[in-house]
Amino acid sequence: MREIIYIQAGNFSNYIGTHFWNTQQSYFTYSEDDEVLVDHDVSFREGVSPQGQPTFCPRLIQFDQKANYGTLSNESALYRESEDVDASSAAGPVDEIRQDPIPESTYQSRLDEEIEEDSADNQKVSETPTVVPALHSSEIRYWSDYNRVYYLPRSVHKLPDIADWEIAEGRWQTGKEVFNRYDVDNSLMEGSFRLFVEECDTFQGVQLLVNTDSFGSFAHSLLTVFRDEFPKLPSLTFPILSDVVPGDIDVDDVKGMRKALNDALFLRGVYEISTMNVPLESPELWKTGVWSAGLAPNFRSPYEASAVLSAHVETATLPLRMKASEPLYRFCDRLNLYGNTPFVELSGVFPATVAEALDPRTAHNYTHADVRVGEPLLSRRDVTRGFTEAEQRQYDAGVIIPSGVSITSLHSPIAYPLPTSYPSFFREPHLNDASMRTSRGILSRPRSAPILSSLGLSGVTRDLFTRHASFLDDCVRRKVDWQIVGIDVDEARDLRDEMWALRDNFGDANSDEGGDELGEDEEVS
Repeated sequence: MREIIYIQAGNFSNYIGTHFWNTQQSYFTYSEDDEVLVDHDVSFREGVSPQGQPTFCPRLIQFDQKANYGTLSNESALYRESEDVDASSAAGPVDEIRQDPIPESTYQSRLDEEIEEDSADNQKVSETPTVVPALHSSEIRYWSDYNRVYYLPRSVHKLPDIADWEIAEGRWQTGKEVFNRYDVDNSLMEGSFRLFVEECDTFQGVQLLVNTDSFGSFAHSLLTVFRDEFPKLPSLTFPILSDVVPGDIDVDDVKGMRKALNDALFLRGVYEISTMNVPLESPELWKTGVWSAGLAPNFRSPYEASAVLSAHVETATLPLRMKASEPLYRFCDRLNLYGNTPFVELSGVFPATVAEALDPRTAHNYTHADVRVGEPLLSRRDVTRGFTEAEQRQYDAGVIIPSGVSITSLHSPIAYPLPTSYPSFFREPHLNDASMRTSRGILSRPRSAPILSSLGLSGVTRDLFTRHASFLDDCVRRKVDWQIVGIDVDEARDLRDEMWALRDNFGDANSDEGGDELGEDEEVS
């Protein structure tokens, strides 16, 4: 088998990751007659709990501030023996002070009682079944509130909370120092990471989700250590960029400057050490773009926004986890069309009809929401799920492939699963046909939905670097006080030039925009 180790760093990354793992958990089958289409061993490790129970836990290392974990303990119920503290065993008198525990969410408290009421094999249906109620964004306080899987103790890494007077989006150097200190104090790479690697038969690389504004330099340092240790293994990175638009930042906005610099520094860093990168725009900027007629989420809710992103991340990477899976190195190489462009964009339609999937105006671009229709396309890899054979033939026949453009498609009969932890934000009757009737004739929420997700290369990817290069150029010309944002002016100039160089890797180097026309740095009063 070819195992992947997953890493999640940052609060919103863990919101996405929780949906991701809930989806993975829904693929497990419990009958010998069920066809297994997803290879669980790629993402899960099999083990035995201290109580002798067989376990399947994600091969995951997750990072977040301690306050963001909610009720999730370092030791899940599978591995927790006792939380009681025997104060009498301590030497001398002890004053025991305990913080009030965070109350468990309603969803978590009733999750163990969840039943499959409409199962064809279930001949004895309870007259008064207990069903986990639909979740609403107002009920979600932490990403752990809707978690459905058990984690190993070594997966959970709670970093110290940031004091109110400290800046959450700290300097780039600060994040590197935090990683180095945490790695030494907690044996991160030689402990948690090494143990996961040693359990693998054929470890093939890592997949990383990271918030660049809060964990960018921390994750970059981790990737650097990984690359030093495993120089030939691939890494697939999904950086979630900050909620700022570089061109809109005033030079007096120190917080915005720090965020934009973290984005640029991370993009430069992963270009050098990561095999393939899929930048994702912050949902705070999802004010434009076109959405499927069947989708009505609250984009201000991290619970709902992360569910949409997770659906596309999970679907776009599904080829890595199928029974006849594609190796991670080949997956990344096929996306890197020219060998020097290790960045692609994520787009898709969810829920999808064939008509919506074939309409380029319908697909939402998650790398740059303000994408222009008709942007030059260089390559694209589509994954469609949940289409019937007739619908898939209609889709394949309707895809228009421009001359010189590479478009490949994978179809999976597995529609995207919608476990009870998934938001109920679909417009009806768009998915009415996908809804199910229980054994008592009650119309229930849909259990799955069709989806199209794409990883591609176009002018949007080039524009990502143009925005950051132009921002840095403007800051250099205006003589920003670089010390307050954590780098010096020479490093800022180097970063600007490298952003222009990365931009030119994606073609259109003869455009009016670019480093060739900058000349010497000019002062702007």
